[in-house]
Amino acid sequence: MNINSTLKIKICGLKLVSEVLCAANYGVNWYGMIFVPNTPRYISINKAKLLITKTPPKLTPVAVTVDAKIEYIKDLIALGIKDFQLHGNESINFCKDIKKKYKVNIIKAVKLSNAEDLNIAEKYSSIVDWILFDYKDEVSFGGLGKTFDWNILSNKKLKFNWILSGGLHYTNIVNAINVTGAKALDVSSGVEKKRGVKSIKLMQKFCNTVNNFYSS
Repeated sequence: MNINSTLKIKICGLKLVSEVLCAANYGVNWYGMIFVPNTPRYISINKAKLLITKTPPKLTPVAVTVDAKIEYIKDLIALGIKDFQLHGNESINFCKDIKKKYKVNIIKAVKLSNAEDLNIAEKYSSIVDWILFDYKDEVSFGGLGKTFDWNILSNKKLKFNWILSGGLHYTNIVNAINVTGAKALDVSSGVEKKRGVKSIKLMQKFCNTVNNFYSS
């Protein structure tokens, strides 16, 4: 079952081949692998290798990193990864450098708590390929299951590609799309049975809810 072609979906924190194949089967566009040690969704380079070899062509693997050193970025590129989600305090110059040197696609996370935070997104938008809006937390980097105020994005005609993230699940996703007008979605904790453990059933339910919304 494919997601409506006007909308893109990323499921973050996958660790098993079965999860990757489920995502592909339901028309998901990207899946994220978390390369952040000591977090519930962390995946090792060796395990990531296996997932990449089993990834169907229409599904794109994304390496999610937080303030990673350039050497580590290069190790991930060596796996065949061409898409990176930078979820820390990476500078504009850092984004510019790795994009120029390694020809990778970059999703830059920007945490929102008020409309002024959109100015940060604007500064990165000319350098990166996508901006990902997430809940703002001073301690954790993401995957908290918390939503920010979607009204910050309501009726905003942003002139760059952006992804809605933060606390999305099948019970609130239709409202989230209606309020924000999002054309790309990122889900992680909303498709988990417990933190760091994905549920195939919830992955299917999330994708079906989005698909049914666009089909109605």
